[in-house]
Amino acid sequence: MKACDFIALVISILLVSCTANVGQSETTPGIQPPTSTTVTTQEASSTDIPTSTPNGLNEVRWNIYAPDPQHLWNRLFRQLYRRTTNDGREYGWNSLDPLLWYDTTYLLEGSSHQQAMSVLDKFLATKGENLITDPLQRAIFQRDMWAVFDWLTSRSDTYSAQRQELQWRLAQVIRKVALTEEEILSLPNNYEAAVKSKAFAPKYQSQTPDIGFLPADLLRPDSDWVCLGREGGPIAMTHTEEFPSYGRSVFLVFIRVPGGREATLKMLQELNEQRPLTLQLADTEVALVRRAMLINDQGDITPSPITELVQIRHFEYVGVSFASQNFYEFQLNRASLFAGAAGGFQQLAKEVMLFRSHDDVFQAGLSVGEVLIPGICAGCHAGGTLTLSILSYSRWRFPLPDQGSPVLIQITPDLEARTVITWKQKHQTWQALETFTNKLH
Repeated sequence: MKACDFIALVISILLVSCTANVGQSETTPGIQPPTSTTVTTQEASSTDIPTSTPNGLNEVRWNIYAPDPQHLWNRLFRQLYRRTTNDGREYGWNSLDPLLWYDTTYLLEGSSHQQAMSVLDKFLATKGENLITDPLQRAIFQRDMWAVFDWLTSRSDTYSAQRQELQWRLAQVIRKVALTEEEILSLPNNYEAAVKSKAFAPKYQSQTPDIGFLPADLLRPDSDWVCLGREGGPIAMTHTEEFPSYGRSVFLVFIRVPGGREATLKMLQELNEQRPLTLQLADTEVALVRRAMLINDQGDITPSPITELVQIRHFEYVGVSFASQNFYEFQLNRASLFAGAAGGFQQLAKEVMLFRSHDDVFQAGLSVGEVLIPGICAGCHAGGTLTLSILSYSRWRFPLPDQGSPVLIQITPDLEARTVITWKQKHQTWQALETFTNKLH
């Protein structure tokens, strides 16, 4: 049974859906900027931004970048990120990544394409980059535009002309809102802000295990948490290299076992030397941290201090062939981040699934099934022993290209970021962006 089929089976058992690997491999076609950058189509009235859906069941906030929903940055964000169901409910305003799948034709045909072109052209013609100067907002806006660009590049040759029209404009926007490297490194560390806010529990709550927690020392050097790496590529290979990330973020893997840092390092050595099938360590915790990459004003990829996502697994009981886990996920909320509220983090209970998914439910006219967080995590990490559930080590269902067994090493977030940047620079999405950017000079 293939890995993607196994995952789909597991998650279907957990009453969730939409779990299949993208599975396509494309090459970037030759790219030329369009000869004209002017769109004559009038901006449709549908670009007006409501503050709630017609049925009032789903709060919608498209005034992310400025209080006025009609602000040009808000209009562009909405045009690219908004997806609407048949009953008029809107999604995407609080999604970390755009709700665009491999088979999505939204933005590539019909009015959605013309409206996207129109608002992009207005942004470029009116020097929209000057409307907001706040470095944090510019950083997040750039990551939002970069995500759409990468999605366009990852598609096949279908809609080639439409894709290149949008890519050409997005490449210009990405460059125009870029910060200097110094500005990127000076951005606020929102994880530390979340910890200082005391809005979240600092450790696992055994009496109330449903309450999520953010460890205060997770990202601190020499804490009980050890950052893992491997030789030969990114540690969280699948998260980093596949849709929807494509190397725009660095995924950091941390582990902590009872007994402190020395005990964790000793366990890491045991994993590498003895390669045990089981480890019976209750209260072990594993964390996956996604941090944003940005493109500086010189066109170079630069790691930022912005944490986009934190997933934590706490092992309550570990047996010879059984591991009981609690799953928690915290995700960045743009409006909360800009407001300085708890580092911008919100604990998620469910979300529209993008990772290892390919079905565009909006396009198919299906109901939007927001998957419960334990179901998403359990699809890959549940079952088996503690060592099997740590996929960076076991590579269970997700083998390395050489089918080898990884040797896990202690690493720093900066070194892992450099590994991801090296990978990204070789990927078709980055090469396509460079091709467009080089034509700007």
